[in-house]
Amino acid sequence: MTVYPVLTIVLITVLATLTTLAIFLGLANWIGAFYVVRCSECRHLTFSSANRAQASCPQCRHPVLTHPIHAIAHPGSRADVRVAGDRLRY
Repeated sequence: MTVYPVLTIVLITVLATLTTLAIFLGLANWIGAFYVVRCSECRHLTFSSANRAQASCPQCRHPVLTHPIHAIAHPGSRADVRVAGDRLRY
């Protein structure tokens, strides 16, 4: 039974750390140091220091590492992880 209190404390610590990080990223967006933009090649959401689309993103450069389940399920088309039916445009 001593495992549950320890796991609860670890979970609370991880959630608090992620929440604090999200708040700081939001503040960085306010001052123009951090943006969430779309990749111009695959249309995935990615992070940038400029408010414009990046030429490529980690999903484009390393598709098997960022989408391992898709790579296992589709061995013939591992690199094809494009966002289908994306209606968001600039």
